[in-house]
Amino acid sequence: MGVSSYPKIMLITGERQAGKTTALKQALTAIRQAGLSVSGLLTQRTGPHDLEVRELHTESAYKLTDPFDASSATPLCHFKMNARAMARSARALAGSFPTQVFVLDEMGPLEFEHRQGWVDALALLARESYTFAVVVVRPSLVGQAVVELPAPMYSVVHVTSHNREGVPALIADEVISACARAAGGERETVS
Repeated sequence: MGVSSYPKIMLITGERQAGKTTALKQALTAIRQAGLSVSGLLTQRTGPHDLEVRELHTESAYKLTDPFDASSATPLCHFKMNARAMARSARALAGSFPTQVFVLDEMGPLEFEHRQGWVDALALLARESYTFAVVVVRPSLVGQAVVELPAPMYSVVHVTSHNREGVPALIADEVISACARAAGGERETVS
């Protein structure tokens, strides 16, 4: 007897500045053009120590970080997270469901090592209604993500400078195909 692969989670990984967010943004255009509902959070670096987050289901965008000061930075070291923006984005995560495609860019050391930030996404993904989730995670945290994220089946896409041009189509094709199979009642199984 097999285990259903729905919902399924795709992990997008790669070194800093490899093009993970850019590839995901391009893939989301095709996914939305296919008529699929998309929700979640997409983070964009806007400076060396600056991040902006976009709520995909409302298109609201806001700064996620405060001006950097090494003496008051969070455990991330590179960023000083804005507490109000983190709370707002955490509420947005909870409001992302139900959806066909859930996106979280990114889960990193703040969540997996320090149990802060968007750590509630782990519980949300375990109990909420979605068909496919795409989660950006650093290469050093892929193993931990597989252990902690609730899905019977994962795919991992490693973005590099050599493959990043083809990654958006790969992401979109897998997401759209999986959602079509789920809508059609097909069930993939793994033994």
